[in-house]
Amino acid sequence: MVSKLNPVLVSSLLAIFCGLMLMWFAHTFPPLSKVAADEVGVLLSYPERPAFELRALVQAAGSWVRERRGLQERNRRLEMENLDLRTALQHAGVAPPASTSELIGARVTLRYPDAWWKEVRVNRGASHGVAVGAPALSDGFMIGRVVRVGSDYSWIELVTSSTFLLAAVVNDTWDLGVINGDDMGNVWLMFTPPDKEFSRGMLVSTALVGDYLPPGIPVGMIWGEGERRDGFLPRRIASGAHLTQLYNVQILSLGAGY
Repeated sequence: MVSKLNPVLVSSLLAIFCGLMLMWFAHTFPPLSKVAADEVGVLLSYPERPAFELRALVQAAGSWVRERRGLQERNRRLEMENLDLRTALQHAGVAPPASTSELIGARVTLRYPDAWWKEVRVNRGASHGVAVGAPALSDGFMIGRVVRVGSDYSWIELVTSSTFLLAAVVNDTWDLGVINGDDMGNVWLMFTPPDKEFSRGMLVSTALVGDYLPPGIPVGMIWGEGERRDGFLPRRIASGAHLTQLYNVQILSLGAGY
């Protein structure tokens, strides 16, 4: 008698076969690979949801104690900065503006190994209020910008991508530059004058460049210098977010009053 096949073994072999077929398809038809990945991601989102929820629960439980002290300190600093800003506005006779933005929480659902430092896909899209050009944040720092939007998913181009360009300003000196990645996990502030001295740890934030990107969003801190190019000296930026382990992000959605 032929023994019954083990259902677990059959499922594993089918999963391996499907994975190999997807790898072949992505390599053979690059323009269609992302479309196929999106459709497969929608289908797999239902059976994989319990595993994602369990992983999120374990991560939250493990990091709660470690992050609580840091969050309390950050909250204290933000409250002091908010108080200082409101005091300055009051002295200037300017009424504080009403907030018209909100953060949309999203979970990273796909990150290609060969494009690890270029882009990620998240489980929030147009139906949740996400728009192309909206900034994405993690730990309070900008980590990328939405470049493609579906109904229930979005693709975020990371600040470490070589095609990412963003106008930024050094907060302490008001010098302008352009944020650019190198596809290897590094972030640079380009087009800064070589004779300008920047201290390590100076905060770099977004400049006013568009409707979906308000100024003042932290990007990172100046950490070092690169090689001089065309009369400019690139400065290396250390991101305040954990870009290597990126599981959850917040996408900024701005109201019509911005």
